[in-house]
Amino acid sequence: MALFNGVHYALSSSIQVERHEKLSSLLDLHGATSAPPHTHIIALAGSHIQGEYEGSLYVVSDMWVQRSVVLGQLQPMKQLTVNVSVLLRAPLIIDVDYKLSQWDLEVLAAGITSLGGQWRTALTRDVTHLFALHEQSDKYQTAMYFAPQTAMSILTPHWFDDSVQLGCRVPEIPYLWPDPEVLARRHSVL
Repeated sequence: MALFNGVHYALSSSIQVERHEKLSSLLDLHGATSAPPHTHIIALAGSHIQGEYEGSLYVVSDMWVQRSVVLGQLQPMKQLTVNVSVLLRAPLIIDVDYKLSQWDLEVLAAGITSLGGQWRTALTRDVTHLFALHEQSDKYQTAMYFAPQTAMSILTPHWFDDSVQLGCRVPEIPYLWPDPEVLARRHSVL
């Protein structure tokens, strides 16, 4: 049976054309259809589209499609639902690639889970984000090697701090490894 068998999808207008085409291709290739009646609305993680649609449609993020394909099985929609009630507004399954005190780890884990994310202590297939402060560790090297296949984001932990401080999920690009702009800016200020 096809991965997305029974999924009748509509893509949110918030999705850019290039991403729209990629998602449509992935969904169609794996058995979904864009023919009505629609069962799923696919939106960008972090978008505010829930109010746009009435009825009993599933409103899931683009990450739900991507993670389901990467892992070869439908992912729980509850974890990958666009949810405007949480700060992060998209599922984060996070691992940390640096040494912190037990107290710091507990505080970070509690913050992430209270804001809608999930926490892992090991780098597993369901991890969507890895926080790293440097490039020398085994976890970082493994994550970078598999990132193209898993769509994992390898970020500096500053991304989470800034998202919390600003009260919204900030764009990931300035925090992405291998060359996070945020570290270059912080070092140039010092």
